Amino acid sequence: RAVVWNFPDPIPQHREPLYGTRPDLMAKYPTHDDRKAFWRLPTLFKTVQDKNIADKVHEKYPLILTSGRLVEYEGGGEETRANPWLAELQQEAYVEIHPKTAADRGIRNGDRVWLTGATGARLDVQAMVTERVDTATVWMPFHFSGRWQGADMLAHYPKGAAPIVRGEAVNTATTYGYDSVTMMQESKTTICNIEKA
Repeated sequence: RAVVWNFPDPIPQHREPLYGTRPDLMAKYPTHDDRKAFWRLPTLFKTVQDKNIADKVHEKYPLILTSGRLVEYEGGGEETRANPWLAELQQEAYVEIHPKTAADRGIRNGDRVWLTGATGARLDVQAMVTERVDTATVWMPFHFSGRWQGADMLAHYPKGAAPIVRGEAVNTATTYGYDSVTMMQESKTTICNIEKA
């Protein structure tokens, strides 16, 4: 009953993501071998994961970054962040950080922080210190755009078309990766580091 004829693993098994904080688990549950053509494109799996392990990327980016939805905004948020009533409810892009993780970095609730992704992207967001995440994980909503690595992109919007609330897009910091079984990209979670701005 578990054999799936068109999956890369006929019997589904766990595989670690390309970017992770546990090289021991990446060695035990490695990703797929690279594919020369998948959906007519070359897809790198093992090459990327092996390079991350060899370069000890997990030491520089020890936190797991995951993203998700807010009640106030929809999709990328361009339309809903332009609505004055919704914009009033959620006025700032932020990252949720556990109190211990924040204290270890000298970060207090409401501080500006730099969230740096494993690809080198740097996001300037507000810290929300909360116990809703654990010490190894941070969380950021995905409905924001209009700022790019600390710079406000207001001048690039046509006159009168800029959303009221602009913030860093979490996908700027997310990384390459694709699960051919679930048909889902790895851009919902990756690794990062956070420091006070």
